[in-house]
Amino acid sequence: MSLFNRKKDNEEEENDDILILPVRSLATQLPDQCLSEEVEDKLRTKGYKTRVKEASKAFIPIKIFAFILIFISLSYAVITQLKYIFFSTSYFEIKDFEVKGNSVLDKDYIIKKSGVEPGKHVFYLDCESAKQKLLNEALIKNAQVSLLGLNTLKITIEERIPFIYAKKGIAFYEISEDGIVINTEGMGEKDLPIITGLNLQNADLGSEIAKQDDFFIAKTWVKTLGENIFKQISEINFSNCQNPYIILLTGEKIFPRSAEDLKKRYVFLRALLDNLHKNNVETFYLDMRASNDIVIRPKKLFQTNSENRGLTTGG
Repeated sequence: MSLFNRKKDNEEEENDDILILPVRSLATQLPDQCLSEEVEDKLRTKGYKTRVKEASKAFIPIKIFAFILIFISLSYAVITQLKYIFFSTSYFEIKDFEVKGNSVLDKDYIIKKSGVEPGKHVFYLDCESAKQKLLNEALIKNAQVSLLGLNTLKITIEERIPFIYAKKGIAFYEISEDGIVINTEGMGEKDLPIITGLNLQNADLGSEIAKQDDFFIAKTWVKTLGENIFKQISEINFSNCQNPYIILLTGEKIFPRSAEDLKKRYVFLRALLDNLHKNNVETFYLDMRASNDIVIRPKKLFQTNSENRGLTTGG
């Protein structure tokens, strides 16, 4: 190998060594004046970006904490405002009442019984509780309570209707068809069937007597005989449920066989009574418990008969 070629190879080897050196090594090994301005700018820019990147990574937990803090603050502000809107303003308060189905009870009385007052907040409104309070009133059979819009409470009721008078002493208790005592201060002024002899010893306003046998039997009699016959009856006594008796408005006492039998033979009974009145015959009672006969027990017989014996007629 010639000296020239060996020198050339040495130069290539030196050039290769220089080329594979990293930029940072050059920057540390060579003096600053040996680097161009462009290279220096690139080195400074790269170092700045590296520091910025490292600083950004360090700020990530701070950013997350700041975000959570802002979120909590905004949520608190929203909740506070919503609480004020819903609970501290009159926008969600009961301002009006609509009552339907009442004919005896006054509107204001029904509202008072519901326990809901004007100004009641709708979020504190318990419709089921208001319904139960209404049902505690003896005259109210059914009730529905609901919110109409945002500010109106709708109350719909079904009132109990008096079915009979049940006499207790000198008082006339009004009893509904479902056996509830709905009034204890009546004086018999209403056009209702009067029933005596029922067990009302422990009964009071709101009491239920529907399960009593005497009430059940009395109810059956009233519904069987009907309004037209009851218009001519003063009272029916059920002190003995198996052997009730009837007092007519004209004063006669009747012992019927059954409600159905009395209804069937009532026209004949009235004709018989009219005939007795024409003949001035006063009776203790008329006994209709026989199948086809009516036994008459008169107070006075005809003047020609001094003995007080019963008369019998077919019918």
